[in-house]
Amino acid sequence: MKLKRFNAPDIRTAINMVSAELGADAVIISNRSLSNGVEVIAAIDYDESIFDSQNTDAIIERELARSEKREAELNTYSSAPTATTEPLPGYDKLPTEDRYNFSSASKKRQKSESRNETGQVSQEWLEKFKDTVEERFGGQSTPDRTVKKPVAKKPVAETSAPSKTTDKDLGKLWTELQDIKGLLQNQLSSLAWNELSKRMPKKAKLLRHLYELGLSPATARRLADRVQYEATFEIIWRNAMKLLSANIPTVEDDIVQNGGVFALVGPTGVGKTTTIAKMAARYALSHGTKGIALITTDNYRVGAQEQLRTFGRILGTPVRIASDVQELKKTLKSLYDKQLILIDTAGMSQRDLRLTEQFAMLNEGSNSIKTLLVVSASTQIQALDETITSFKKAVLEACIITKLDESLSIGGVLSTVMHHQLPVSYISDGQRVPEDLHRARGVELVKRAVSLLNSKHQKADDDVLQMAFGEIVSDDLA
Repeated sequence: MKLKRFNAPDIRTAINMVSAELGADAVIISNRSLSNGVEVIAAIDYDESIFDSQNTDAIIERELARSEKREAELNTYSSAPTATTEPLPGYDKLPTEDRYNFSSASKKRQKSESRNETGQVSQEWLEKFKDTVEERFGGQSTPDRTVKKPVAKKPVAETSAPSKTTDKDLGKLWTELQDIKGLLQNQLSSLAWNELSKRMPKKAKLLRHLYELGLSPATARRLADRVQYEATFEIIWRNAMKLLSANIPTVEDDIVQNGGVFALVGPTGVGKTTTIAKMAARYALSHGTKGIALITTDNYRVGAQEQLRTFGRILGTPVRIASDVQELKKTLKSLYDKQLILIDTAGMSQRDLRLTEQFAMLNEGSNSIKTLLVVSASTQIQALDETITSFKKAVLEACIITKLDESLSIGGVLSTVMHHQLPVSYISDGQRVPEDLHRARGVELVKRAVSLLNSKHQKADDDVLQMAFGEIVSDDLA
């Protein structure tokens, strides 16, 4: 252990002096005030075991005297002629204590080479050198041995290379940070929703009802922001429903009655083939069956073509098969005298790679083909959004919503078509042909949504509402 005394005008300066001379590992043993400042005694290589709580001051003075004596002797040695005063390579990279060992050993080695003018060292200098080395290094008086030990030690910078587990540790730390972030977001969402419920109870109640209606949080928020809250909640709710029905995009005309070439696309199982039969029957009620023709491009499903042929025989309309673009073009030319041509396509997932081929076939088959997307009302919002995004590449004219009779809520599909501004042409709520196919009306869709809401017995929990609206309602509280 090495102790050193520092005198400074104030304690801050004293601490800076300790850090500059002894390094960051220095320990302050004691301090006291003087007439001209403060006195600080610091140590490196601190050994607490040598201190006795009853004689601490005496031990400090003893160790301090010993350290000052040792330093004075080393200063005496440094005044003797030396062969060189240049430090060895790597000296500046050593820690403070290792520098002390390194410097002492180097100086002793240099002094062993010191000679007077006659080529001999003095006996007094030799005895002091021997005593100092034995005291400091436990009798290892060989200068070369004491020098080799610090030289062999690698600098700290060289031994601090990243370990193989660094990436794993960083990954674990990142996971923990994400968990903390999620926890904080949940807490903030809860606080925001609770605060909104206190400050704007009518708006919070409206958001709850809109969410239970099945609308997405973003759609519910947009509607709630446009409603006035001075009236009773019953009036507020009616105004919100009027606003909702006015914002649902629908097709004004009955597109089937005007005729044309329509291709129905969509995922598997949404009812495209049945919807084609309903559309054909709807047209036949007004114009007869002579002007109707059916085409199928579905070569993937077993029995898909036979199902459409069955509908064709019932309606008394021709059914054609087109396997590729060339056949589709030829078929359309051969049916030039038909007023309504309905094309049934293969049901494909929105992630199916064959969608591009299907779109290309329809786009190249004829410029007169109008594409209608068929979606099920019972599909989740996320899947509906992904479906419309994928099938938009076919340049959609409108959409048809099916299976309303099988859905517990239609708010999700209403939110999605509003978000994409995709007009709704027809809705289907059963298997009857053509009775269960209806023109889309915003008011009727809202009535169906409210009817399904009133038939529900399970209400949204506060925890669910906090997660749904906690983040987006925070702006209302700013």
